[in-house]
Amino acid sequence: MTYLEYYNSTLAPKLQSIDLFLKTEESDEYTIDTVSELLNLSMDEIETIMQHANMKVINRLSFFIIMQNGSSEICKMFSRELQRKLPATYTYFDISYIYQIPYDVVKEAAEEANIHDITTDNINTLFSYIYIRPEAS
Repeated sequence: MTYLEYYNSTLAPKLQSIDLFLKTEESDEYTIDTVSELLNLSMDEIETIMQHANMKVINRLSFFIIMQNGSSEICKMFSRELQRKLPATYTYFDISYIYQIPYDVVKEAAEEANIHDITTDNINTLFSYIYIRPEAS
């Protein structure tokens, strides 16, 4: 399985759901149930994050604070992306760190794909050159 297949089947649908929710939700406050489902976090974890950040409600801003501090795969990936400061072009290290793919695997895939500057325009091509073993269920 390629990382692109994994990304498209696991991460992309979750990111699309979050994006759609944030673009279409008209309420100024979000329920813990909804945020829990969107971010794959327990309600207890969300409440703990809210307490630590002194949040009373979940709104657009606090949603991202929860996302940055949550323990789910999608939250951790978001947090790592923020730590890399949302670069216009990514280094091998950036991709390795954000997506938790070994550095040498990213480097080899980029060389094989003849990608010198990794961007949002060619990251899917890079992912198609990275082979992973699916985790046992």
